[in-house]
Amino acid sequence: MNGLVLVGGRSSRMGKDKSQLIYREKPQWKYLYELLEPFCEKVFLSCREQQRLLFPFEDTLIDSYEIGPLGGILSAFEYNSNTAWLVVACDMPFVNKETIEWLQKHRKKSCTATTFKNPETMLPEPLLTIWEPSVYPFLNEAQQQNQRSPLRILLNTKSNLINCPQAYWLSNVNTLEEYKMLMMNYLGK
Repeated sequence: MNGLVLVGGRSSRMGKDKSQLIYREKPQWKYLYELLEPFCEKVFLSCREQQRLLFPFEDTLIDSYEIGPLGGILSAFEYNSNTAWLVVACDMPFVNKETIEWLQKHRKKSCTATTFKNPETMLPEPLLTIWEPSVYPFLNEAQQQNQRSPLRILLNTKSNLINCPQAYWLSNVNTLEEYKMLMMNYLGK
């Protein structure tokens, strides 16, 4: 299994690159990269071509589609369609070792993906998911039909939907106000 940290978003609501935000004394992209390393054969960052210089190493995969997260996931499978991809978005500051262990422990390779069920929405969380090689044709088909929703793929394929023991793991931060509040109330303590 390879790891993929999605850092290619434009961060328009945040006003600055979310992957560069500091939560644990290091940029979020670096924290997630290092977090996934023990669980994956190799870890990559998925970014836009214009971002390549932000990341000081070769383990970047350029999102050749720039259609949102689906493009990053599809680009990873185009790089290697014979391995599973553990995908995590850079705007999820509460993802930790326990999160990844839980996801990996409940993985079903016979499904197209293993993903958490968000307890608030009861929907799959596509940006914290292990995507299996069997999902690749569905990703291609979605892109060819101009569908950009990885959530739709999880809903329409044989996904392994698991309960999330800690709902906050799935929280994301999209605005500067959310970031400041998070730093004051949670991570700053």
